[in-house]
Amino acid sequence: MKNKSLWPLFKILASNNFSLGTFIEGFKKGIKGILKNILVIILILYFIVVAGGMYITVMNLLGNGLVNTGDIEKMPVIIMFAAFCIVLFFGFISAATNYYTGAGEEQFLAMPLKPVEIFGAKVGVTAITDASLGAVVVIVGSVIYGIKAHILTKPLFYVGMIVTTCAIVSLALFLIYALMMIFLIVFPKCRKRSILTGIATFLVFVFVCCYSFFSSQMTMMMDLTEGAAAPMVQLIRLSVEKAPFLMIFAQAMSGKILPMLLMVVITAVFIFAIVPLLAPVYVKTLNGFSDIKSKKISKEKAQDVITKNIKTNSVFSTMFTRDLRTMFREPSFFANGPLLLIILPVIMLLSGGISFVMASKDNLQVILNEIQKIFLQMSPEGMLRFKHYATLIIAALAIFMGNCTNVASTSFSREGKALYDLKAMPIEPDTIVLVKFWHAFMYCIVSSVIIALYFIGAVALLRIPLAASEITSMLVKACILNLLVSLVLVFGEMFIDTINPKLQWENPTAAFKQNVNAVVSSFISMGVVGIFVVLMIFLPKTNLGMLIIGLIFAVIAAPLGYFYFRYAVKRIPKM
Repeated sequence: MKNKSLWPLFKILASNNFSLGTFIEGFKKGIKGILKNILVIILILYFIVVAGGMYITVMNLLGNGLVNTGDIEKMPVIIMFAAFCIVLFFGFISAATNYYTGAGEEQFLAMPLKPVEIFGAKVGVTAITDASLGAVVVIVGSVIYGIKAHILTKPLFYVGMIVTTCAIVSLALFLIYALMMIFLIVFPKCRKRSILTGIATFLVFVFVCCYSFFSSQMTMMMDLTEGAAAPMVQLIRLSVEKAPFLMIFAQAMSGKILPMLLMVVITAVFIFAIVPLLAPVYVKTLNGFSDIKSKKISKEKAQDVITKNIKTNSVFSTMFTRDLRTMFREPSFFANGPLLLIILPVIMLLSGGISFVMASKDNLQVILNEIQKIFLQMSPEGMLRFKHYATLIIAALAIFMGNCTNVASTSFSREGKALYDLKAMPIEPDTIVLVKFWHAFMYCIVSSVIIALYFIGAVALLRIPLAASEITSMLVKACILNLLVSLVLVFGEMFIDTINPKLQWENPTAAFKQNVNAVVSSFISMGVVGIFVVLMIFLPKTNLGMLIIGLIFAVIAAPLGYFYFRYAVKRIPKM
């Protein structure tokens, strides 16, 4: 079966994803390109150290436990299960986000392309971008397994590892797209990008909660000995007893010929049979995704519209409303921006609260009573210190929340090609800059309100002996600190995006997730929050310390904002 357009389509769909060639070229583009690549490397190393270190620790403990029980040959079962879950989870997120990206699919359907070419390119992008995570999980786990089982010197072990990985990825991809298609066929009204992006966002939320809970339990509850792996060892043995077919994957990884051939067959069936069979179904499920809708109205309604008084607003108000609606209407922008203001405190509350309760041997009511006793027995000096630190912590959380949305760092990147239309209108550049600034700064104000509500709820739940005037004073101070620090961050992040906006993108996700400006701004935000914490520790633990912190950031924000507005007004016509 010849599909000459499959590879070009794959390159088009993958154009907004990470490219090694583009990454290497970045080192040849001067100090700016080198700095971008260094920041990307730091981010990758962070995930390798945190998530990778935890995975290696668990696999090592598990391997030792299986060696002690004589069941080391069963270790590939848990490795394959971990890889399958990773591919399934992140594959669902990728498939839901990119199932329909807008005009791209409409153009492909209008071309003389086969369904298998369009669907094959989609599956290929998912396999390369997300299934690679599963491959890393398999490789790391297999090396640990090979060391424990003393089979690293067998060539068939490496062949088995490769073919088993391909089979696991194929099974996961089949399940992902089959479930997606069934869902869209059974519920045709769900053929909307906003719904699929909402599903993807919910999955990310679930992953963050599960990861936070698991990592906290690993840190606080595991004693890092072989005995800690005993429940998992027992679970693996029970799983193999209940489902003996799982050992086929373990035998394939160990280098057994027949199981390896079965893995090859599974992969081949998926590529040459399942993908061509599902391709027409995928194309059919794209019907109804189009965002272009028209609705006829009656003559009477049309006359009402024509004779209706026209209400005009200021240019600033109209532009601000347009920018806000774009953020909330585009699912990718909303999910990666404002929605974080809602889900981030929930994640922190769930992961921190559940971990705290699980770490304690008492029930929740006993814990609350103990906390109340601590506050009742606290001296006046201790209460002053508590109010001081609580105010600064509230401010730090509000700063982080308000600037984690990356709204400022993608101010002009979000416009994409629409920026050229905006520049063609009779709108002054300073109005555009003011709109972008107030839109980004609005989320910093909202973050103060959200954190204030959580703090008031905590005071009521824990019955902290604070008067209404004391709570108001703490929240006002925290809000002022948040806004002063956020001014510096918003100006700095907008500076970055104004200097080098990412205007060439086809998928809106690329303006947020795949924008280096957002990555750089995230590191800057964490750095500024770190500086804020350092100042909090070393400055006087009084209102004078807060005043000094506020003055420092006010002195930085004033000239930074002045120079930014002057630069941005001159820069916009040249973008």
